[in-house]
Amino acid sequence: MRHDVIQSVHNPLVKRLYHLLERKGRDEQGRFLVEGAHLVEEALNSGAEVITVLYDSSREMDPACRRAIDKRAGEVQVIPASAAVLAKLSETKTPQGIVAEVKKTGHDWYAWLQAAANRDYLLLMLDEIQDPGNLGTMLRTAEAAGVDAVILGKGSVDLYNGKVVRATMGALYRLPVFSRPLPEAAAELKRQGAQVLVSSLQENSLAYDEADYAGKTAIVIGNEGRGVSRAMSEAADRFVHIPLYGRAESLNAAVAAGILVYEAQRRRRR
Repeated sequence: MRHDVIQSVHNPLVKRLYHLLERKGRDEQGRFLVEGAHLVEEALNSGAEVITVLYDSSREMDPACRRAIDKRAGEVQVIPASAAVLAKLSETKTPQGIVAEVKKTGHDWYAWLQAAANRDYLLLMLDEIQDPGNLGTMLRTAEAAGVDAVILGKGSVDLYNGKVVRATMGALYRLPVFSRPLPEAAAELKRQGAQVLVSSLQENSLAYDEADYAGKTAIVIGNEGRGVSRAMSEAADRFVHIPLYGRAESLNAAVAAGILVYEAQRRRRR
C-alpha cells in the first residue's frame, strides 16, 4: 500500500510517535522508537514486532535497510515523511532520516527460570544503573560475551530510553532482559543453586581472576556512584573486585561489567 508523504509535524501519527520519546508514552503504548538505518535493519531482521517505519522521502534509503524492509513486506507499515518530520522524531544532533516504531519485547522470567533449571548459566544483574550509555554498553557487551540473560533492577534507567537502545547496537533484540527486584531474583536463583558474585571493593573481596565462575553464576554490578545496594550486598555469596593500579578510585560500571563477564567466560571455557 502506497502512502502520501507526511509533511506536517502535527500529523496524528507523528504526534503519537513523538510521545514515544518519553518514558510515559512508551509505558502507555507498550512501544518504543528506534532511530537510524542500522538499528531499524537489526529490528526488522531480528523478528521484533516492527509496526511502522517512517523514512525521509528526500534521501536515499540505506540498501541493507531497504532489503530488510522488503523481507517484511506486508507486515510493516512503511510511510514516507518530510525531513522536518524525521527531525521532530529524532533524538540525535544529526537525524539519520529513518525511525521505526517497535513493540516492547516481553520475556517471562519464571518460564526462563524453569527452562534453565537443569543447566549452567551466566547472568548479569544490574543494580540501579542510571546512565543510559552505560546500560546500553552493558547489554551490547553481555550479548557479545554470551551472557544468558540480564536482570535489570528497580531504580535503573528505562530499558527503552533512546540512548540505551542506540548503545545496544541491536543486542536488545537478541538478549533476554528482565526487569525484576534484584533481591527477589537473587533468592530465586539461589534456590536453583546459583551463586551471586557482587562486584565490590570491600576488604574481604577476591580479585576477579581468583573467583570461581563455574556452574550457575550471577554477577552483580552496582550503581555508578553508590555501588551495590545494601540488599544486594547482603545477598552476595562472594565479593569480587578488579584491582586498580593507577590513581582512579573506581572503574566505569560498563567497563567493569565487560571485564567480569569475559573473565567468567574465559574461566568457564577451561
